[in-house]
Amino acid sequence: MGVSGAIAAREQDEEQFLIQRAQLSDRAAWDEIFQQNYHRVYAFVYTRVGDRESAEDIAADVFVEAWKSIRRFTYRGVPLISWLFQIAHNLMSDFLRKRGKQRTEALLDDGANIADPRDEAQGVAERQSVSAAFKKLTAEQQQVLFNRFVEGLSLAETATAMGKRENAIKALEFRALKSVRRILGGGPSAKGQEVVR
Repeated sequence: MGVSGAIAAREQDEEQFLIQRAQLSDRAAWDEIFQQNYHRVYAFVYTRVGDRESAEDIAADVFVEAWKSIRRFTYRGVPLISWLFQIAHNLMSDFLRKRGKQRTEALLDDGANIADPRDEAQGVAERQSVSAAFKKLTAEQQQVLFNRFVEGLSLAETATAMGKRENAIKALEFRALKSVRRILGGGPSAKGQEVVR
């Protein structure tokens, strides 16, 4: 086992111990889980519901639901955040169904996709184009792109978070990237396919 493998194994052991403490209603463990994961859960929810207040409410509800069901949770080496994303996904689905519409906000990383960062007008136009393209994707396509490219989850972690098989995630990711390229008017197709692993 290399250095990175040893680090990953240690992190898994630490997370498993944290989960075991949480299952025993250890308040300090829950505080740590909340502190480590709240911002990521909030960001995940906000990209889908589009308003801060609703995102804050749903993100808080995720941890309430996690508290209620943690004793039934079985740790299998997949990061806890994947389970929290699954809870968030279910709560968002209920919320959006009740509200009767879906509003999304794309998370863009301040111009990382801008060809010429000195050209502010071009940068704004490109960010608006990508945001508009993201909003035209299905809810599942948005989620898979968020999990893979914003959160950096692996195919296996994304599959767990979304309750799907890895092959289904690969296909969903491929279609989502293809849709974005089509909406944006083409672009290098090979580049989009390279990230599907």
